[in-house]
Amino acid sequence: MSMEMDAPSAPATKEPVIFTRRLMTSIRGSMAKFATGGVNTASWTPVNGKAGDVFGVSDIFDSAPDVGTTAAVLQSAVIHRVRVLETKNDFPLQVGINISCIPSMEATKTGQRFALTCLASSHNPTPITVFEADASNTDNVEWRQRYPQYNAGNLDTHGTLQVTGQPYLFVSQTHPVIELLKQNAELLNADISAQPLIDGEWYKLTKQVMSTCCNTLKTKVLSGESKRDLNNFTVQLHRANKSDWSNIQTNDEIMSAIPHDVLNRADPTELTKAIQGICNRDYSFSARIEVEYEACV
Repeated sequence: MSMEMDAPSAPATKEPVIFTRRLMTSIRGSMAKFATGGVNTASWTPVNGKAGDVFGVSDIFDSAPDVGTTAAVLQSAVIHRVRVLETKNDFPLQVGINISCIPSMEATKTGQRFALTCLASSHNPTPITVFEADASNTDNVEWRQRYPQYNAGNLDTHGTLQVTGQPYLFVSQTHPVIELLKQNAELLNADISAQPLIDGEWYKLTKQVMSTCCNTLKTKVLSGESKRDLNNFTVQLHRANKSDWSNIQTNDEIMSAIPHDVLNRADPTELTKAIQGICNRDYSFSARIEVEYEACV
């Protein structure tokens, strides 16, 4: 009989910590540049290797952690709330903002979906909550407090001894499946606590029971978790109602940025030059964003 133990994905001593960070995001460029910039154009993201500093993870270590340590912490962050505290849009057109870690719940007439939208040439100092986790899901909260080292990805293997070629495996007494079996002893007509512990640590379970329990926990408890990888946090700007930054049509909102005297003269060459000037000019979009999240450290 050969046994293989899964390598723990995180030390059992890790505890969930709640962080609140405010981010100053700024995107600057021309519409002509954005039109040819590709899928990642008009976006803001932390400088490579600095996500731990941006999101405050580095602050709680006694000594400066390496990039790998902070990246591991941010990889499975649980987002509690995201608020946009203030926006300033210098672009002469309406824009939509996508934030990578949250769903896009605001829509335009063309079906585009964004975390929020901003009017042309506007400044909005009024905070708006663009995402808030379901506070009523107490099972998720209790889970993160009791089992910070377990998640949907490692639940089947972490804290187990796999037995090759056998219909059973050994499961640590601290595994959440064991607690599930204890709580349902009457329903199952079997008390896991009555079984002897092997080496003072392991319960012997059939792989079928383990699989059923893991699927139950994933469906009933872990399915509602809003875990995101904050290493890839991105704020991206889009032109609202149109996919192409440089697509100018009759009565386009960009025409509002052309001086009245140029419009009145209606000279095609002069209008074309004015539109090109607008499209080639650099504009700025800025947003102050507050992120409240939970991570195990």
